[in-house]
Amino acid sequence: MILDYRKASDSDLDICADIRGATRDNPIDKATLIKFGVTTEIWSPKMENGTYIGVVAEDKGEVIAYCYGNTQTGEVLVLAVLPEYEGHGVGKKLLFMVVKCLLSQSLTELWLAAGANSTIRAYGFYRHVGWSPTGTFDDNGDEILRYKKI
Repeated sequence: MILDYRKASDSDLDICADIRGATRDNPIDKATLIKFGVTTEIWSPKMENGTYIGVVAEDKGEVIAYCYGNTQTGEVLVLAVLPEYEGHGVGKKLLFMVVKCLLSQSLTELWLAAGANSTIRAYGFYRHVGWSPTGTFDDNGDEILRYKKI
């Protein structure tokens, strides 16, 4: 499988929302994303001013996965991969592309919120690639994980 990776643009936001709703674990549909403020109208200006950065993976010109981060807070906002592309290193590559971008912003510690249920793939995935649990949880019950620059 040969995929292309590139910087995300605001024109990717709609397909990214579709992908988020199609993920195997913890899918979130567009209506719920809108309630959370994940819309082109809200995210596009943040991408233009550099607050949000993202990368997408494409297979034959079609976006199949993505990751976004916040350069001001160090939060990895979202990582989503279509189920048929899981297990091929796509998520790991996207995550570390965003981590590299965030760390280049003079951040020394990054964070994300991930499901605390050990049966969900994200639980083991983030720990396996170097993220550490903090023992704290957000309002949705997701656990806060940290990644420190070495």
